[in-house]
Amino acid sequence: MNKLKTSWYWFALFALCFVAFQQVQDNIRPNYSGGNRIITYFLGVAPNFFPGIGLPALFVMLIPQVFSTKNTNKWLNEKKHITANVFSVAGLVSWELLQFTGKLKFDWNDILWTIIGAMIFQCIWTVSPPAYKKGKN
Repeated sequence: MNKLKTSWYWFALFALCFVAFQQVQDNIRPNYSGGNRIITYFLGVAPNFFPGIGLPALFVMLIPQVFSTKNTNKWLNEKKHITANVFSVAGLVSWELLQFTGKLKFDWNDILWTIIGAMIFQCIWTVSPPAYKKGKN
């Protein structure tokens, strides 16, 4: 499979998650006036859940582009999905922990749903066609 199709597959996953994040953050959550606590809970954690899936998809696409194509490091080739997930979760959890220092609201549920999103990305990686998981895009 050519490089372009492989890149578009992961970019489409990233874009879908990015659009879902933006819709929840900017449109759905501010305009929801219902009193259903379950929906309110899911609208609260969705902005952490979608990046947990989308950012690793972006990194899977970018890691081979940023690092040399002659790089033989297996964490940047065969296991790039794990590297991408570690970078994403570390960044997203760090962002959540930084909210302790500011006036933003820290929530353990946000960290939990970030990790759940990362696990779903791993499931997506597992069921993706082998051609999309080649060591070097």
